[in-house]
Amino acid sequence: MTQSRILAVCAVALTTVFLSSPARVQQAQPAQGDGQNPAVSQSISGEPRSDPSIQKPAQSTGAGTPASVQTTPSDPQKQCVKPGEFAIELRSGRNPVGAPIVLATNFLPTNQRVDVGVRAPFVDGVRYFAGIDYGDETYLFKRQDVVTHRATESDALVKKHLLEPDQTIVTLNMGDDLAWFWSRVDLYLYTCNSPVGQSPWRVSSVSVRLSPYWFSIGAVLVEVLVLYLWIAFALRKNDHTLGSFLRAMNPAQVSAGADGKGSLSTFQTLAFSLAVAALISLLLLQTGTLVDLSGSILTLLGISGIGATIAKGTDSQRNTLSAENRAWLLRRNWLPMAKTIVDPSNATWRDFFSTDGVFDVYRYQSFIFGLVVIGGLIAAGVNQLSTFVVPDTILGIVGLSQLVYIGGKLVTPTNISDLNTAISGLRSDEQKLKAAAVAAKQGRVASLAEAIPLVGQSTYDAYRQKARDVAAIFTDATGIIVADASLEPLVTG
Repeated sequence: MTQSRILAVCAVALTTVFLSSPARVQQAQPAQGDGQNPAVSQSISGEPRSDPSIQKPAQSTGAGTPASVQTTPSDPQKQCVKPGEFAIELRSGRNPVGAPIVLATNFLPTNQRVDVGVRAPFVDGVRYFAGIDYGDETYLFKRQDVVTHRATESDALVKKHLLEPDQTIVTLNMGDDLAWFWSRVDLYLYTCNSPVGQSPWRVSSVSVRLSPYWFSIGAVLVEVLVLYLWIAFALRKNDHTLGSFLRAMNPAQVSAGADGKGSLSTFQTLAFSLAVAALISLLLLQTGTLVDLSGSILTLLGISGIGATIAKGTDSQRNTLSAENRAWLLRRNWLPMAKTIVDPSNATWRDFFSTDGVFDVYRYQSFIFGLVVIGGLIAAGVNQLSTFVVPDTILGIVGLSQLVYIGGKLVTPTNISDLNTAISGLRSDEQKLKAAAVAAKQGRVASLAEAIPLVGQSTYDAYRQKARDVAAIFTDATGIIVADASLEPLVTG
């Protein structure tokens, strides 16, 4: 009896264990699938399960119709390409191709922000990411170095008719370490708003060269130095030495005028020209394109150029002997028959700020504001050459300084103007002496010795004294010493 009861209890226990086993298996099976292989795990109903981190194509049923796949859309604000996935996600071309990329320049400059256009409508909430493929290595831009915004009428890409308003502009913050010697790379722009997974939704690419920033600046500095050295080399003397060549690089000597003194207007024109040429060359190296000059820069160059031309004409008029006086001096051997070459070696910085050796505040004012404008132009950089605006007040001050500078040249007497007046008076006295001798003899005079008794010794002595005074003024203005024999009046002929 006891044995029968024991067997009955064991039979009930085995039956209970057998009936409860299937429920436990069914409860454990989904957890096991989720933990080991979520891509192929199935629920009790037999429908496929999906993981939001894996994008996969829709599966087909046995009848050939696609079965619905439940996927989680990716966040359009988060990076969807990891550094190790560049080749798979971008270079391979497996993802859908995006809209064309347009560039306003032939090169992409580095060490600054660059606008890149995408011919696709701008969508709020969708941002672009960027990457560069060098061939042997790749680079993914940081999230903060890529800014997406809507194109407007004021954007350069729209003004150049490369984009339409309301399309997309991606601004890249390009570091100088991304480029070396204008290397060609593949630029990728992509979005991460995929509705079916974590891969890029649209990928656009373009091949472009990256221009190095500091290398470009170094090349421009070398260019300016070579241009300046070329000027000094062209103006060198025939018997030049290394020392004289180095001294000839003095800006005062390079910009010396016809009088051998430093010309402020010529110096300003040279400085403005070199600054603008350097910025244009820098832009050409960085972007591969030429840029328009703003009206303010053209006005500034015009003021300097016109000022230099008028100043040169003024100096020529005031510092040049009249044709009659020059011919008279040549006949009397006061001037050499061969043209004297002006020696600019005596030009100094003092010439920029003085007039006839006296400090000229208007020259100094023009020099200061010229440096201010050049500094502002360089600070504005190549990106603003077409929009750089010199304030009207600064242009007015520069123009007024030039006007006062030229006006001062016109009203300030010079040694040459005094010399012209003195020579004209001496020529008139010589004609009177000759006419008096001819009138006293009633005919032509054969020699000076014959003419002196006819006009009187006092008249002759007065002429000689005046000739000595004029010769002294001539020597002071030209540095040429007049021989005593050249002071005699010419009464024959």
